[in-house]
Amino acid sequence: MSQHKHQGGFTLIELLVVIFIIAIVSTLSYVALEEARAKGRDARRLSDVYMIRQALELYRDREGNYPLALPESQQSLLGPSGRLYLSPMPSDPKTRQPYLYNLLDNGGYQLIFNLERDNLDYPAGENILISPGGHE
Repeated sequence: MSQHKHQGGFTLIELLVVIFIIAIVSTLSYVALEEARAKGRDARRLSDVYMIRQALELYRDREGNYPLALPESQQSLLGPSGRLYLSPMPSDPKTRQPYLYNLLDNGGYQLIFNLERDNLDYPAGENILISPGGHE
């Protein structure tokens, strides 16, 4: 009578199925994480833009007009008298580029920033925030 020994272990098919399942779960996790990161960066951009806007309005109230230009990223927004309005100047969390600022002919300004996803009242892509009471 011959004895048949059964060897333990997994077949190649079983291993491939497990690897495939792990790959799918990893991919879905990465996509979800990237979506959360994009939303976080957009929230940061909106926060930065509103913080810059507040500093610019305070600057105008104290100095009589808006600055001709904004300082480089990580530098301070100072008035002619040396008064500090914002420090450090924020930049885009992904590209590290400064937010674009243009002084308008009517004395107002516009801030230009990009969002990765639709967020609040702003669509994905380029957005322009105009000074209160300003017109393009």
